[in-house]
Amino acid sequence: MKRKHPKLTRNLWIAVWLLVAVIQAWDWLREKPATPQPPPDGFFVELRHARLVDDPGNDGDSFKIAHDGGVHVLRLYFVDCPEKRRYALVEGRLKDQAGYFGGLSMPQILSVGAEAKALMEKLLGGQDFTVQTRWERVYDSERSYAVVVFKDGEDLAMKLVKAGLCRIHTKGTMMPDGQQEFDFESRLRELEREAKAARRGAWGTSRRAPPKPKT
Repeated sequence: MKRKHPKLTRNLWIAVWLLVAVIQAWDWLREKPATPQPPPDGFFVELRHARLVDDPGNDGDSFKIAHDGGVHVLRLYFVDCPEKRRYALVEGRLKDQAGYFGGLSMPQILSVGAEAKALMEKLLGGQDFTVQTRWERVYDSERSYAVVVFKDGEDLAMKLVKAGLCRIHTKGTMMPDGQQEFDFESRLRELEREAKAARRGAWGTSRRAPPKPKT
């Protein structure tokens, strides 16, 4: 039986270890997407030329975007759009959302959620837009709170409020232009009153009839 030459075996192992080292070095040096890091407190990061990514989880106030080779899931500050579908985990939230608009039925509030998603897609789909974010996480999820800015000076939250397709109900923030949280929320309340008076969106939906008293 022919024995392996010890020097040949040693050289083979050295070659294997060198190959592993080269692969590890290449993996470490190659370009990788940067993990978003929170900026200093009070400062926003501007994401220009962001684009909407079609995703089943998108709705009026929460959606996926692509920017600079990375993908992020955003959640709007200040506003909460109705859910677009019904399941056990959102049952209580749907009831609260229906009550906010004066007592809509479950099919009605789900329809408003679908309208909010459609408006978001209309405003963001097929075009670039600018996002302002501090990468502040929403609870334990992968979503980050953000502001979506348009050329007309309004943001997506304002447009949803004006359309009557959301409630003013979630975390607020000082705005990227320095506007204080209270002042911006007051502006949203003013827009909401206008939408309600004009019966836009959910404010124009016929309310369900109250239950008849038992005799």
